[in-house]
Amino acid sequence: MSKKPFQNVSVNDGRVQLDLKLDRLNVSHATAQRWLDTIVARDSTPFVPYRSGTLSRSVNTGTDFGSGEVVWDCVYARRCYYGLSMNFSDVPHPDAQAQWFEAAKAVHGRSWLKQVRKIGGGGQ
Repeated sequence: MSKKPFQNVSVNDGRVQLDLKLDRLNVSHATAQRWLDTIVARDSTPFVPYRSGTLSRSVNTGTDFGSGEVVWDCVYARRCYYGLSMNFSDVPHPDAQAQWFEAAKAVHGRSWLKQVRKIGGGGQ
């Protein structure tokens, strides 16, 4: 039985980490991996709770784009991801919510997979 894509979300010490590693590694797969990491971070942003912007921006410093792990790295990321601390404004991010990756995946997941296959040489 194959594992569904984009299933691995872990939270440790306040970090929300997504494991998006592609199975095979070659130039086209490395390009696809970098693209996927970048687009997941970008497409998740409108769903990330926003107060001062620290959580939203932490994906840029917490993620090594191309590694297959997208990380929101600030002390309260875990609490926000699971909806335990949701003191934020919805003005900058009106769609902000807990489990922002799941929300972004619901909206963009099919297009992510289609583009990863195209970049990685797997067709449409």
